[in-house]
Amino acid sequence: MDSTRYIIDRIEDDDWAVLEPPEGPTLDVPRAWLPTDATAGDVLRVAPNADTSTSTVTFTRDEDATTERRERLQDRRDRLSSTSDGPISL
Repeated sequence: MDSTRYIIDRIEDDDWAVLEPPEGPTLDVPRAWLPTDATAGDVLRVAPNADTSTSTVTFTRDEDATTERRERLQDRRDRLSSTSDGPISL
């Protein structure tokens, strides 16, 4: 089975992580399940563990996808700020 990717939306009270899947509702998981260096905005791979008798998964940080995502978002921010003539009114 292929791994699924999630983005860490936020960490709440250092105990829970809110994950955004490619589609569907967010998923709340205990912070302890994630890699210790994972932070908001990181891309995680979630893969099932095949070597256990119970259904378990492993969360790993996808360094390349995280870097690519952060660069893409920074590029968007840069383009928005370079075309703005001043404050944006909402």
